[in-house]
Order: sequence, then structure tokens, then C-alpha cells
Amino acid sequence: MTIVQETLFSWVWLLVPLSFLVTGCPATSDWEQQWQLVQITIKAGRLHDAKKLLTDILPSVRDKDPTDERYGQVIFQLGEIARLEGNTSEAESFYWKALPLIANSLGPEHVRMAEPLTKLASLYEHKDQPQVALPLLKRALALQEKTWGTSNRQLLPSLKHYHLLLMLSDRHDEAIEVLSRISHLEQTPS
Repeated sequence: MTIVQETLFSWVWLLVPLSFLVTGCPATSDWEQQWQLVQITIKAGRLHDAKKLLTDILPSVRDKDPTDERYGQVIFQLGEIARLEGNTSEAESFYWKALPLIANSLGPEHVRMAEPLTKLASLYEHKDQPQVALPLLKRALALQEKTWGTSNRQLLPSLKHYHLLLMLSDRHDEAIEVLSRISHLEQTPS
């Protein structure tokens, strides 16, 4: 890390709360400040530092209440960092741990359940296990459709991924139906 990056990182931590004072916006909580710092650190490519920040946060959210939605967020984010680092087995473990935490805090039908399901589906797809990936992605897609509706363009990435998994699983008739939905959504104005 360069001196410029280190200095920038230090100043970001100080400027985030200061910006709220100057703009008149309400000050963010300690959690929000920590979470913003984690996101900035990840975007800067400093995955080791982000992992350390999350590991430091983890006891406070875990000890408060296992149904605290932040607990699931931290576990999921640790999975994302592991994936970005190329550690797919660790990422897989974190994603599986995040699912019940998210279900307990937000409910099993919450759209946030879709993200770890989608990430798991991608991991299994890359392991050449489309039969394992397919039901995970199908569940994620169902949650997204329930939240956004069946004709929302936000579904396109999941539908395209689902189409690919259907093709890899030799389920061509279903793949054609999904492809038709994709085509229809792509023609729908934003």
C-alpha cells in the first residue's frame, strides 16, 4: 500500500462523520460508519484490511442477538471477501452460514435471501455442478419475483443465469421458456 492510499484511508474515516455535520444530515451510527469503511476498503482492493474490520465487528453483532440482521450481513460480506480472494470453499461456508441468519432476522421470504443463494449457485456452477446450482438459483429467482414482480427488468441477470444452468443441465424445453421471458423483458422499456 502506498503512502497516498494509507493517508486517504485515514482521512476517509474522519471525513465521513464530518460530512454529515457540514451538510446538516444526521450523524450515522457507529455501525453505519464501520460498514461504510468496510465497503470503501473493499472497493480500494484492500481485502485483508476489510476482513480484519469485519472480524473486529463480528463479536458485537453476534453477541447482541442472533436475529440481528447485521450478523448475517457481516457473515455474507466475509463470504464475498473470501470469493474475491479466490477461496471458494471458505466463501461457500460463509454463504451457507449467512442463509439461516438472514432468514432468522428478515424472514425466509425476504429478497436479501436471494444474494447468498445466487452466489452459492455461481460457486456450484463453477464446480461443474449445475444440478446443485439450479435449485439454489431457482429459489433466488422466486424470491426476486415475489418482491419485484415477474415483469421487472431487475430479474434479467438471474433469468440469464438460470437459462444457462438449464442448458448445462440439458433441460432445453425449460430453457426455451426462460429465454422467451428474457427476450420479452429485454424488449420492455425501462
